[in-house]
Amino acid sequence: MSEKQPKNVLGFVLLKDANFDWPRFKHNLKEDWDIEFSDEIKEGLVVFSAEDMTCACSLMPTPVPNGEAEACAKNNPLWKEGPEAVARHGAHVMIAVMDGEDKLEQNKLFVKLASSMLKLKNTIGIYKNPTVFESSFYVDVAENLKRGDLPIPIMLHVGMYINKETRLCAFTYGMKAFGFDEMEVIGSTAQPQELFSFMLALADYVISQDAVLVDGDTVGFTEEQKLSVTLSKAVSFDGESLKIGYKTE
Repeated sequence: MSEKQPKNVLGFVLLKDANFDWPRFKHNLKEDWDIEFSDEIKEGLVVFSAEDMTCACSLMPTPVPNGEAEACAKNNPLWKEGPEAVARHGAHVMIAVMDGEDKLEQNKLFVKLASSMLKLKNTIGIYKNPTVFESSFYVDVAENLKRGDLPIPIMLHVGMYINKETRLCAFTYGMKAFGFDEMEVIGSTAQPQELFSFMLALADYVISQDAVLVDGDTVGFTEEQKLSVTLSKAVSFDGESLKIGYKTE
């Protein structure tokens, strides 16, 4: 497991304007996840306890500073209109889940809070570094929790690009939030959708099964599939990553 783990889970729900329906948010939380809070909302801020963790929601009547949300919206390949839609946001709500001993439960609680908030008509999406998810997409994927499955596509980011050898590469961003090393596939012959789905499936396996992959391991989803696992300096970002030999030469 990776030693450096984020202590808090943070995200920013993007709003069309600074109007925020707190009563409806509370209603959604109760109806969706049986989460209630009676804490007073003061100056757009509420801090409450849920599932033995501390939650904070803070309304900011301005856009996310420095164009961060607009820039990160470009990282979502599933939402082509994202940058344009995000550019129209006029306010945002910061959601923070703190004091979580279990990183998986902490991230699941964040998804619950965010999905209930994203049901509000005033929302556009949620900026969670390094990407932005559309409201409806996030809400739909969050339903996986009710079926006992992890909503992996909204719990982390899978980035993809073509390298100098015109081969497809992919990487995860967010595995550290669960205490695991980030993963990369470098120079694959797979098709984009295939590689994207593989990365999500592998992340789901590692997180849900608490499967710690180490240098020299092999991994696969069938008896015949034995993909190499190599820990080395990352190609797509700073630090180290586990390189997975998925359709690479």
